[in-house]
Amino acid sequence: MIELDDIVRRLVDTLKETGQAEDTLIFISSDNGPHMETWPDAAFTPFRCSKGSTWEGGVRVCTLAWWPGKIPAGTATAAMTAMMDVLPTFAALAGAKLPADRKLDGVDVWPVLAGDPAPPPRDTFHFYRGLQLEAVRSGPWKLHLASGELFNLNDDLGEKTDLAAQRPEEVKRLRALAETMRGDLGLEGVGPGCRPLGRVANPQPLLANDGTVRADAVGQAAKLP
Repeated sequence: MIELDDIVRRLVDTLKETGQAEDTLIFISSDNGPHMETWPDAAFTPFRCSKGSTWEGGVRVCTLAWWPGKIPAGTATAAMTAMMDVLPTFAALAGAKLPADRKLDGVDVWPVLAGDPAPPPRDTFHFYRGLQLEAVRSGPWKLHLASGELFNLNDDLGEKTDLAAQRPEEVKRLRALAETMRGDLGLEGVGPGCRPLGRVANPQPLLANDGTVRADAVGQAAKLP
């Protein structure tokens, strides 16, 4: 964190000195959750569980965005966003067209970054672990499908208080939202809406175990120590 802080400070200082600050968006996010098996003493308080799970401790991260004159300073949002939103958001800012021959799961979240008070572009999120749909969220409500536990994340980020018995209508609504994925990504296994995996004939690593650089990527050296 100290190193990242110093790098960003120097970057921002340079942008200001060269007059490029108002033309530059800095966007910093994170991988999801600590890996408890590697770092057993790690804590992600107040979130429950860790990397590899669909509890908040495994999926929720912080994100910082800086753009003088475009993103209001000192603001924050609790809107649902994901790394899959980076492509459509940055494409829209650059005036680029998105591919029209496929469905993109990401949405343009620039209104959220810009502090637009309108409802955010995403209200529902489906949480997969591999090919298994394990949880679904809509607004503040999150349902873990296997256990049937329901949590209000506005009041309970740690997912400690199960409200399923008190709010059966939300459980029913969220299970219906989960069911909409049966004909798309699927509930388990590869769903009908999934594109086939990409295939490359005779795939080769960029750098072999012995340090040999792939032929089409050789620069100053064909083999690295």
